[in-house]
Amino acid sequence: MKRSPIPEARAQVLLRRVAELYAQNLANQPEPKRWLADHGFPDPRLWASHRLGASNGILKGVLPSDNGILTELTAIGVFDSEGHETFVDCIVCPVCAEPGGIQTLVGWPMNPAGPVRRLANGPSGLWNANVLTTATEVYLATSVLEGLSIAACGIANVIAAVGEQPNSLQKQLREHGVHRVRLVAGDTADAQASAQRLKAGGFGLITLPGAASVNQFLVANGPAELARLLTAAPPAGGVLDGAELLPDGFILHCKERRYELRGLEKTPRALRATVRLTFASKMHLDTIDLYCARARRQFIGDVTRLLDEAASAIEADIGRILLAAEERVAQLRVIPQLEVVMTEADREQAEALAKNPDLPEQILRDFETCGLMGERTNKLLCYLAITSRKLSEPLAVLILASSGAGKTALQEAALAFCPPEDVVKVTSLSGRALFYKERASLKHKVLAVAEGESLTGSDYALRNLISAGELVTEVTIRDQSSGRLATMTNKVEGPTAVLVTTTDPETDAETKSRFIVTSMDESPKQTLAILAWQRRQHSREGLEHIAERQEVLRRHWALQRLLEPLAVVNPFANQLCFGDDRLTSRRDQPKYLRLMAAVALLRQRQKTIRRMDGPTAQAYIEVDTEDVRLANAIAMDLFGRSLDELSRPSHELLVLLDQMRRAQPSTGVFSFCRRDVREFGRWSHARVHRYLKELLELEYVWLERAGGCHRYRLRWDGSGQDGQKFLLGLQAPAKG
Repeated sequence: MKRSPIPEARAQVLLRRVAELYAQNLANQPEPKRWLADHGFPDPRLWASHRLGASNGILKGVLPSDNGILTELTAIGVFDSEGHETFVDCIVCPVCAEPGGIQTLVGWPMNPAGPVRRLANGPSGLWNANVLTTATEVYLATSVLEGLSIAACGIANVIAAVGEQPNSLQKQLREHGVHRVRLVAGDTADAQASAQRLKAGGFGLITLPGAASVNQFLVANGPAELARLLTAAPPAGGVLDGAELLPDGFILHCKERRYELRGLEKTPRALRATVRLTFASKMHLDTIDLYCARARRQFIGDVTRLLDEAASAIEADIGRILLAAEERVAQLRVIPQLEVVMTEADREQAEALAKNPDLPEQILRDFETCGLMGERTNKLLCYLAITSRKLSEPLAVLILASSGAGKTALQEAALAFCPPEDVVKVTSLSGRALFYKERASLKHKVLAVAEGESLTGSDYALRNLISAGELVTEVTIRDQSSGRLATMTNKVEGPTAVLVTTTDPETDAETKSRFIVTSMDESPKQTLAILAWQRRQHSREGLEHIAERQEVLRRHWALQRLLEPLAVVNPFANQLCFGDDRLTSRRDQPKYLRLMAAVALLRQRQKTIRRMDGPTAQAYIEVDTEDVRLANAIAMDLFGRSLDELSRPSHELLVLLDQMRRAQPSTGVFSFCRRDVREFGRWSHARVHRYLKELLELEYVWLERAGGCHRYRLRWDGSGQDGQKFLLGLQAPAKG
């Protein structure tokens, strides 16, 4: 459709200038900003990204006195034949062609509300069409306002049809290699009718419940809920529709040509497959990297010569095969979703467990049923940590102990009590891995890292996830519509409970300060209990415990699923005491308060659920004296040690050295070698070497040299062993 009698280049100059004036007007006027905020678009970055503007009817006043430009703007459609501005009192959005030119302008009247306005002579087109150059999957909105609503919730690959005919739309999508389209519409007859006009084969329709439009849903429910609903919708359509799927590939027909792909292998930089092409009596076989342009050109050239076909036809086949291969690889890598089943019997058992006044003791008994002996404080702490994933500020626990002390067993036992769908367990993390996870993949989940030594630079990401409750990454990309550099933001939402195990006492201090640091009982008595349990596992009693363990875990999964993510209010907060003699108290006290909140959340079925006054009416529960008592018992053991600068294994080694000194006849200065420690305490060489290094660094021992043998002198006089002398001042409020 021809725009107007004036040249297209001149029309583009005028439209860009009009759009710039409207954008400046939006920046200087409060009323358009209020309108945008009221409609769910408060972010100026969204305005700038889509070049939004506003008209207040003064465009004619800023034009030159001669009527030449006014005549041209009238021919374009910015003014009508009577000289009235088309978009007066409107929010205006340009609809840009893919190379960057403006096809038309769309306006929404601010007051009173009225029909959408467009340039009278403007052609039809696609809003946000530049995303088609990189996206293979898009969301399709029925109008520009609906498209902006989807973009406002963080989904960039959205387009909107502006006067576009379905056939033309399908052609553009096919030419750009888009193989999946999700059409989004409101839940009314008019919205569905608009969607049906655009709907064609392969489009998946997403209907927003209880809303006349996408924008109405955004305003009523917020961007997070809209994003959740859109991303959770099952995909429909795709390049593989009609293809025959193979265990490691697929068979795809392109007209008379039959492509069989096997051995699909995908890495971040390669997509390899063995391709067998058959056509009539001819056949071509090759193994190529579909991500390599040179390999694709070579394949196209070979096939073109073999089949005497046009290169453009084979190139189109390869484009479709590439998209189909990506889709098939994604299917092959999909991990089946864990089925969440809670029967009525499960619910009843979970309710009974949640209302049990002896719930903490029952949890400890269930841990022993599952094979974890002793470790009373650690078991309660880790169970509260997995429960805290539903809080706005969850707990983070670092288990620091010697190799073989049972760190992993404690972590595994705690994770076993958490519903599988809420556990994210990794054995290794690269430096940027957490920043590029899916947006909600860690939200209200438990992140477990098997060994702290495997963090390999990801400790910075872990610290930020714990402290800020989210990870935000910004990278620079080039805007295809304007050619300018723009910023793309990737966000990973928390909050996330974190469990990490390590043997390294030299774990980064900044990272360690975010965690509640605990250790394992490495005493001979605990070792005897573990050995006895290991023997029982090979008896008939151990066989009977397998079924009992599964029943215990099933009951706790139901309990955890039953817990609601309620806010927790602590009415005793101002009465609680916490030691102020150390700088670390600034970070230890919030951990203590979060620990208390986790206890309250676990015991929520034994409390009254209250609601805040006001329009939000947020539900919450209150901490009671029993919560304070239990949190104090745990916190005293965790925060109340006097030698808090030492890890627990190093502390135990220091106490062992003091016992060696007392056992030695008084001969003056006490010195020792590592062999003396191994023989006296029955410690392994690796254990002595690791934790003696920490005592040396903190100057609890000195290094002496006598010939070729290293000997050490103990500088510590034994003070500070009595924990009661070094309480942090945790006091439960008096009952009543």
